[in-house]
Amino acid sequence: MTGGGAASLAFGKEQSFKGSLVDSDSDSNPDYWQFGRDASVTELELDRALQELTEADEAEYVESVAGNLEGAFAVEAVISSDVHGDVEDLVFNDGGTGFTPGRAASGRVFAGINYLDGTAERELIGCVPLDYSVSYEQGEPVSYTLSMAYADEKLDTSITPSSINSVSDGTSAMFHGVTLDIDGTTVTKLQSAELSISNISRFQWGASHTAVDAVLARPQTELTVDAILTGPSRTELAYGSADATETAARMNSVSASFDVAVDGTSVSAYNLPKVKPNTHSWNDLITDGDTDTTDSTTFNVNGGVTVA
Repeated sequence: MTGGGAASLAFGKEQSFKGSLVDSDSDSNPDYWQFGRDASVTELELDRALQELTEADEAEYVESVAGNLEGAFAVEAVISSDVHGDVEDLVFNDGGTGFTPGRAASGRVFAGINYLDGTAERELIGCVPLDYSVSYEQGEPVSYTLSMAYADEKLDTSITPSSINSVSDGTSAMFHGVTLDIDGTTVTKLQSAELSISNISRFQWGASHTAVDAVLARPQTELTVDAILTGPSRTELAYGSADATETAARMNSVSASFDVAVDGTSVSAYNLPKVKPNTHSWNDLITDGDTDTTDSTTFNVNGGVTVA
């Protein structure tokens, strides 16, 4: 039904960069997925990289010519056990379980709108991940953000995806399903945490106005943790090692894990082999009786993130 502001949003997984979509049951109909509940598109922009040309006897630029086409897409949504493994297939190029050198994972995003006089859908082609994060806030649903670059797009007057794999009731992740372990110990009284990965992939260019391929860049991972202070364990790690009482010139790494579960069943367990504090602070040391002292730590994550 045509109306004002009725939108649709779904994605598919490309079998190759800018290639055909995955059809898991070989029925000639590609597979499509929702991103999750409370989905919000925070960026959808096409950049034609216009370059302005001059002529010697003209005071102003006389022409603009198109350069490399590149689009930007970003979405945030609540993690769901129904679809989040498929979202991770767009992020992690090693079958959704981690990163491996080579071609980036890619997909297509279908963003449609039924406006008052018709329908318009933008099909974003060759979408590759740039940044990805998972965020925990005490008392809130567990959310993620995904920003992507895309290589090309097409415009249609109808909505393409059908039989979309959607989110069922009771499958969205809540704060009480999160477990964060650092150096073998669960962080209690956790207030907020974010696992973020940047610089995931990049385009390769040739004699075309659109990218000809996409490869893994150099993924960089950080873990930020804020919890009510229950002991000095993270302060000790910031000094250099467990049980340290003074700073050391060299620091030890410890392992960590960030697990998101729904009703006791893990949706995504991020294994972080080597974490090391980059910054560490105590907050609200002198409280007014209504707040608690917390410690905030930002960890560098090395050694290869894996997802189970």
